[in-house]
Amino acid sequence: MSQIANRHTTIDTELQVLSLDSNASEGKTNTNKDIMTPDMKAYAAGYSTVFQELPFESVTASEGSIPSDLVGTYYRSGPAMFSAGAIVPPKASIVQPKQPPAPDGTDKDRMVKHPFDADGAILGVTFPGDGSASSRFRYVRTTAMTNERKKGKRLYGGMESTRAEGVNVANGQGNDFPVPMFKHHLQPGLNKLRKNTSNTRSIYWSKKLLTLWEGGLPYKLDALGLSTEGRSQLGGVLNESDPFSGKAAYDTKKDRILFYSNKQDGGSSDLTLYEFNSKFRVASANEYQLPGFAVLSDFTVTEKYAIFVQPPVATNGMSFMLSKDPVKALKMENGPASLHILKRGEAGAIKTISIPSDGISDGDLQFINSFENEDGSVVFDAIRSDSRNLSKSMKEWPWAQTMEDFAASSSRKSVWRYTVNVSAGSVQKECIADIPAYFGTINNVRSGQEYQYAYAAVGALGNTNAPPQGIAKINVETKEMDAWYPEEYEFCGEPMFAPKKSEEPSNEDDGYIISVLMNGQEKKSEIVILDAKDITRGPIARVPLGIAIPHGLHGCFAASAECDWSSEEIERRAKLADKMESRGNMWNEVKSDFSGLGLRLDDFEEYFGDIL
Repeated sequence: MSQIANRHTTIDTELQVLSLDSNASEGKTNTNKDIMTPDMKAYAAGYSTVFQELPFESVTASEGSIPSDLVGTYYRSGPAMFSAGAIVPPKASIVQPKQPPAPDGTDKDRMVKHPFDADGAILGVTFPGDGSASSRFRYVRTTAMTNERKKGKRLYGGMESTRAEGVNVANGQGNDFPVPMFKHHLQPGLNKLRKNTSNTRSIYWSKKLLTLWEGGLPYKLDALGLSTEGRSQLGGVLNESDPFSGKAAYDTKKDRILFYSNKQDGGSSDLTLYEFNSKFRVASANEYQLPGFAVLSDFTVTEKYAIFVQPPVATNGMSFMLSKDPVKALKMENGPASLHILKRGEAGAIKTISIPSDGISDGDLQFINSFENEDGSVVFDAIRSDSRNLSKSMKEWPWAQTMEDFAASSSRKSVWRYTVNVSAGSVQKECIADIPAYFGTINNVRSGQEYQYAYAAVGALGNTNAPPQGIAKINVETKEMDAWYPEEYEFCGEPMFAPKKSEEPSNEDDGYIISVLMNGQEKKSEIVILDAKDITRGPIARVPLGIAIPHGLHGCFAASAECDWSSEEIERRAKLADKMESRGNMWNEVKSDFSGLGLRLDDFEEYFGDIL
């Protein structure tokens, strides 16, 4: 264990009281080291294309030891192909690219303009409980990725003009770094303007692994080898052209998982809230109508409600009809956002409340958790983006190489609590952690219920805007925060709670925090495992992954009994996946249910063009 990980100090007094305004938190912050300046060149190295996948690697801890009661599989999704066509098709493929893969930055025509637009890949790390682990990392074989892979060039450019406008889009939040509010082109279906990258979130439910992207169908993957099985219509629930959420919410009391589908239009938006039971069968599917063009990318649930926040967006009728170009068709307006409280299980039952404006946008909240009080009020916690600091657009790849560039193109984020008096239609806001925070998570056992602890990746410059680097544990009741920070050239991503394998009921923080740490100086990645009860202690184990993995987005920890596969099982499945792809396998599950086989829609679109 490094000396830094063992130090436990307290931030200077002037940083103990952190506030954005008079309602801000007065809680103390404990950390394991003094404030440090991030190595931004090392951070930028985390946006490097993976040119060689990792089918399988048996890994062990380089420091500490993997706990025997950490059992299950950790999955995480994220953008990973910033230069199109980075991996060539199998030799047996009928179509082969004319140009070989191009190193990042050498061919601007192949580079994405924003990291979120890169093709998605998924990391899987399995912990069988014997002190070992198995890692693998593969790209999701989306239709768009497969087409560009065969051609060896970028074929989809629908977000180009939006990205080029930078901070002029949606008051800066449209292109917010590292995750934009405008995530996809508005043209429905697969075409040169719309690309489903499936790069946002991985979820495991009822023995099924899916990757999500806001606006298109999810992709189903093999949970062991991470090979792509095709686009899923969730047992025929979704139509082929339906949009689908990039977020899943859990109801642990009812043992359900929830998603939404948001069909946007200039005058109104039709939102369908789906609830699936433990067998991934539809428990309910109810429709609600939202006013205007609803830009949504997140939601949260309580026992009775599903909660959405809609920013004030106006549409340019002619541009919306003709081009569907977000930068031309949509305009973020100043003013209050709309809070939509949907009653679960009752179609059309919705109450909309205007959130009072305080000069900071409420329009792009990243929800952490929500619950209902005995008095009928609803409380939700979220990471809130303050875009007032945005002053210039992102530079070209690798985007943010200096603190000045990062701070000027990334909104300053902090953790806020919203208390809603549903009957009175009023909302109160309070900052509970005034530190740059990203990827807020909880122990999912408390999802939709009153809880005590939230976890987030946090910046290392106190309350000054900085990229995600350390891991924080926030007591949402006392507003106290414990944090651990790595070296200045190391950067953590989303912290994921993994419960201890135990027959006994446990406390809310009785488990481990898992995160991917990117060493930008050495260009290598590892899993860090922290004790959720003592974050400031630092990693109790570091597990090298055998590959440099780009900064990612959202994932999950599958603690189900069937997810503790042995290394031999995973290796066999990985070899099978490679063999099937090398032989140009064309058969896949795509629509009627989760287990049926059929000809890939990829193949129809490749040879017959866009038929949607």
